Amino acid sequence: HSNMRRAADKFAARRIFFYMDLIEKIISELGADEAHAITICPGRLAYFRGVKAVEELTPEKIILVSGKNTVVCEGENLLAREYFQGDMVIKGNVKKVSVE
Repeated sequence: HSNMRRAADKFAARRIFFYMDLIEKIISELGADEAHAITICPGRLAYFRGVKAVEELTPEKIILVSGKNTVVCEGENLLAREYFQGDMVIKGNVKKVSVE
């Protein structure tokens, strides 16, 4: 089972990076600031670019610092799953994301 799990993890990582590249291209085409972008799949996950720090990390709320903004992700069973060079994926039942 461990070989199957490793293969699934490798596939998931490749899929995440594929989507990250795709999102970057879409944001760039729109002329937006791709360095501090947010992508949300309600009820599933949220993807953040340009994360500098994590101020709060609970299953109901995750507060991030991105650029000059504070970003609040709220929901249920939230878990910071991926973090690499300022990019962060939060999985769980994402119900609300706000920028302050």
